[in-house]
Amino acid sequence: MQEERIKRLADEFLAAEGRIMRGMRAIFRREMERYEITWPQFHLLKSLRSGDVVTVTDVSNRLMVSAPTASRMIDGLCTKGLVEKIRNDQDHRVCRLMLSSKSESLMEVLTDMQDRVMCDVFAEEDPDELESTVEHLGRITERWLEMVEKTARRSDVE
Repeated sequence: MQEERIKRLADEFLAAEGRIMRGMRAIFRREMERYEITWPQFHLLKSLRSGDVVTVTDVSNRLMVSAPTASRMIDGLCTKGLVEKIRNDQDHRVCRLMLSSKSESLMEVLTDMQDRVMCDVFAEEDPDELESTVEHLGRITERWLEMVEKTARRSDVE
């Protein structure tokens, strides 16, 4: 009985998450098209801005895409002048990623827009409930990312 309930809630959670992402993508599509970036590229830039990712492997794990896909995304952003690669002096196969000055102004515009949209969505919600929800989602996200890391490590060993 409990397992069935958890499965049902998991399905509802994933469906809601999908609707949220599709809605956000639809709202931002026009603005991102002006800057010729995609929704996944926006999230990559946000991750770089927050310091959550610094290598291609970090991007791959954070965005849950393959390393070649992450590499292509990064190369596209480098070509547009939005991301810079800095080679490691000791190991030239490894490079750190950082935002260019051009992407800083872009991220300012897009994150301000995202903040306004989210404030509008949350306007009629109870802040205490929102805080609890965000904390709970944070714990779920951390467990999810731990699973991604474990899966990545197992794949590297095999």
